Amino acid sequence: MRSIILVLLFGYCAWSWAEGRISILDPLFNGAVKAEFLSSEGGRGQTLKGSLITEGGKRYTIPDTCEPEGGDAELNDAFTVKAGKVYFLFTCVWPVQHSGIGLNGKQYETFAYSGSDLATIKNIKSLSQSLSAYEGSLEGGGYSYAWYTQRKLAAEKITEIESGKTTDSIMLAHDVILARLKDMDYDAIKSYLSADRIGRLKMDYPLSNSTVVAYNDFGYALAQSGEYEKSYQLLTDVEKSFPDRVVLKLNIADVLWETDRKRSVAYYKEYVGLMRHSGKTKLIPKKALERSEGE
Repeated sequence: MRSIILVLLFGYCAWSWAEGRISILDPLFNGAVKAEFLSSEGGRGQTLKGSLITEGGKRYTIPDTCEPEGGDAELNDAFTVKAGKVYFLFTCVWPVQHSGIGLNGKQYETFAYSGSDLATIKNIKSLSQSLSAYEGSLEGGGYSYAWYTQRKLAAEKITEIESGKTTDSIMLAHDVILARLKDMDYDAIKSYLSADRIGRLKMDYPLSNSTVVAYNDFGYALAQSGEYEKSYQLLTDVEKSFPDRVVLKLNIADVLWETDRKRSVAYYKEYVGLMRHSGKTKLIPKKALERSEGE
């Protein structure tokens, strides 16, 4: 099994509307301490232009601008990422609405820069393309997702691309799922955790002490999304390797409650017994206590 340690340092931004939208950069990017973005109105709509600013106040124009694409361009985020080198990123977002062909969503366009001199920074197109995507409904049905719009996910993705990875590691996949769980975006979870992706992850990252939490959470996320069969298959695979994992009993019980109440009750009973035996009775969810008694 391949193991990967990601060390990601990325900055947080503070916004100001006095002179424009300003992002404080941490770590610094070639001496730039902040990035400022200003909007200008044109015949086609609002355009965003940015500058990198040093501590001494010297400005360097960011090469790319966000032009209106059927709607005003807005700044989604701007920050730095420290991986093998320091990168500066900014992401623009536009509304996409074409009711006649069924498009309704947002286009995220990310620009990723590197270089040793602010006057000659270059857009790393391979990174920019990997982080840019449309999220919304598609012509003829279906839905598209932009997985790396959050800075933590974008930072992880950059580090993995830099190391030569062409698909998401189990750690990045886990963070993507946790982000969508937080938003209760269950359709996105079902789309991301396809049978092909799960199979690929299990091949590259077999069940072990370092991956069991991720697989357990995948199973939980699939159950929350209504994918009970896929969830059960994944959780029982985890159970074969980690039969003593208590929280797993609860997750399997919850899944089976939707498909096989008799077996579900048995798992709830086992879970409640193990929790009581370990002195954690007060932590047992009310539903588990009720269901362990049978219907």
